[in-house]
Amino acid sequence: MARSPCVSLSLLSWNVQGLGDPDKCTRVRDAIASINPYIVCIQETKLSSLDAFKLATFLPGLLSAYVVKDAEGSRGGIVTAWNPRAFDLVSSSFSLFTLTTVLSSTVSDLVLLSPMSMPPLTTRALASSSSMPMRWPPQSSSLGAILGDFNLIRRVHEKNKPPFDAARAATFNSLINDLAWFELPLSDRLYTWTNRRSPPTLERLDRVFFDAGWDALLPDSALSSRARTCSDHVPLVVSASTKIPAALRFFFENAWLADPRFLAATLPSWTGARCSRDAAGDLASRKKAFRSVAKTWKRQHRFFPTFKNDCVFLIDLFDFLEESRCLSADENALRSDARCALEAFVLRQAAFWKQRGKCRRVREGDENTRFFHAQAFRPVSLQNADGKTLCRGLTSRLQWQISPTIDEDQSGFIPGRSIAENFIYALVDGAPPGVAVRG
Repeated sequence: MARSPCVSLSLLSWNVQGLGDPDKCTRVRDAIASINPYIVCIQETKLSSLDAFKLATFLPGLLSAYVVKDAEGSRGGIVTAWNPRAFDLVSSSFSLFTLTTVLSSTVSDLVLLSPMSMPPLTTRALASSSSMPMRWPPQSSSLGAILGDFNLIRRVHEKNKPPFDAARAATFNSLINDLAWFELPLSDRLYTWTNRRSPPTLERLDRVFFDAGWDALLPDSALSSRARTCSDHVPLVVSASTKIPAALRFFFENAWLADPRFLAATLPSWTGARCSRDAAGDLASRKKAFRSVAKTWKRQHRFFPTFKNDCVFLIDLFDFLEESRCLSADENALRSDARCALEAFVLRQAAFWKQRGKCRRVREGDENTRFFHAQAFRPVSLQNADGKTLCRGLTSRLQWQISPTIDEDQSGFIPGRSIAENFIYALVDGAPPGVAVRG
């Protein structure tokens, strides 16, 4: 899949524990429609045969393309359905325990998605890994995912109470390592299954694995869960995107300087930063320390939208009460504090919006003004703070060397000289007095 910020997809994996009840099919369809995934992988349908009419009872209309693996008696049954506007079927294959579908994206020809749905694994399935085709074609554009109820736990903390089968967990982990799988961590809960008893047994049985191609092409992937409505298992939702997540940039707010508490809290980090061997390293370490403390100060002094209204309300209230009686000393002090707080708030807001208000277009008559020259040297102004600091320092030092270095005939734009000196009176031999221009 090409790295494009507009390419994203979502997958749903869910062990529904049977779809024979029409009312349950309706609830499953409503739950899937609320998630609106591109691909859905349903396990444990427990249906020996499926037709288009039955599929329409538990699948939304957008998921009209599908591949089905029928159940064996009252066990198993897998359905993989997808939106045909987003994906086309390349191939599908079955094994004793898996349903593998290879899908290509309609957005980009480079996309080859291979989700593999799995029913709950048994000890026999775990021992016979050769019956599970869990490797994908070696194309560079392919990526693979395995979704399903594995009926196995990998670690002791994935179950809320004993016993823990360490031997089976070790075998399962060894299989994962041999096949070079990577597990997508679940972000919002510890367990995915419950036996609905009192006290309940909770386990992490449902999982999502992916290969190295998925990690390279879809770096922004996350796994979350939805409410457990009509099954003992929670639905798992995979959200994946080609957009590489980036950390938020730090911006210094001039409005912070209007708060007297800011410099008192942040300046010690600048002066107490660890010194480096050179000036550049020392500046970088000071900036990092100051940025860290400034971020903390910003979180602790967040903007409250109602603060201004509260101050205005207090001032109006005491002004109204003052018309009928004398205010006490505490009331006068509170009104005075509200006025000071409101004044400081207005100044901070003015600095906040002044920093964001910019006029970058040169107006008529400004071609030879300081504004025009600032726009002419915008490449310097667009650099980071280090470049601006270095440029300012070099400019200040050069001012002391300009006068003795530049010829005296160059009188314009030099400190201490005037461009009017270029106009002199000169007498030319044999000619009347006139004005000559030199330079």
